[in-house]
Amino acid sequence: MKEVQRESMLFQRKILGILCMLLAPSSILFGLIGKSTNLPYWYKSISSTYYANDKIIMIGLLYAIAIFFSAYKGYDWRDRTCSLIQAVSSFLIVAFPCDTPGIPQNVGLFLAPVSVSNIIHCISASVLFITFAFNVLFLFRLCGPEPTEKKLLRNKIYLVCGIIISIFMILEGIYSVTSLFDFIPSWFPITWFNEFVMLEAFGFAYFVKSEAIDKLND
Repeated sequence: MKEVQRESMLFQRKILGILCMLLAPSSILFGLIGKSTNLPYWYKSISSTYYANDKIIMIGLLYAIAIFFSAYKGYDWRDRTCSLIQAVSSFLIVAFPCDTPGIPQNVGLFLAPVSVSNIIHCISASVLFITFAFNVLFLFRLCGPEPTEKKLLRNKIYLVCGIIISIFMILEGIYSVTSLFDFIPSWFPITWFNEFVMLEAFGFAYFVKSEAIDKLND
């Protein structure tokens, strides 16, 4: 039974890694199909694609991520707590979409005022990425008193991925509240790029954790 549970956990990790890595590129690639009818700057963030022709991709992937996180138990209460927070955050990001010029005054699953929806959305996204960083930097790197060489190597990978998530989370925060990035052309999707890097780093860390790369396994 324990072996079955372990295989199930590894499968969940692998799927979560793949889904997270697909979210950012899919939100842009499928949105290009309807780029002539989408809102201006629909590509500036993953959240903005909620109002584009490919919203079903963004919503579907995030709901799938939320479901897998809600089912993931991990090793102990720390894994379980973290995954539940990530599940709720992923759901709230979809249920309460962000504010973008040209959208209705009431949006999302509960038709909340856009000003309220945007606040919940931004808080949920922040919580999600913070827990991503915590997951990779701390929980993934837990080990016994005598870790193997491969485990030490994996921990270095987790450390790099966690640092990348943290750096780009800080950059996104700076971009959101200051004008330090005004030198970057307005057409460049800074928020999407930051989200892309963070999700790829987290997804790759989860992929390694799923034992999908044989050379890194014990």
